[in-house]
Amino acid sequence: MNEYNFLNEFKKEFYTKEVDQKHSYNHGYDHPYIIKIGCNNVGCIALKGFDNYETPAVRIVYLFIYEQNAGVGSLILGKLCALADKYGVILELDAIPQKLTKDSISREKLVSWYQSYGFSLEIEGEYLMRRKI
Repeated sequence: MNEYNFLNEFKKEFYTKEVDQKHSYNHGYDHPYIIKIGCNNVGCIALKGFDNYETPAVRIVYLFIYEQNAGVGSLILGKLCALADKYGVILELDAIPQKLTKDSISREKLVSWYQSYGFSLEIEGEYLMRRKI
């Protein structure tokens, strides 16, 4: 139940309830919703709660920030981690960088960034990362 409270609080603060069609995909999960801060659309995110784990868990299925290196990703991830702590929720994700331009973040930098928020690689050399409570 805590994962649903987590999701509802995040959605209430950041979701526009508008699907980002440019970043839509079909992987068996919800499409990413646009993240809004104030009046600005700053990115998109898809989250999935799991109630079949022993401990409540939320998977960050997709996270894309429109303007890189502006601190927005850190703000969003910080909020996700604060809510995870508040509700006792494990966060998990696949640390796969978006290869959109030659300046896109490397996998090593992406993993390091997630590690700075308490995520750890589950299996060395793989992409799955978890942030435990």
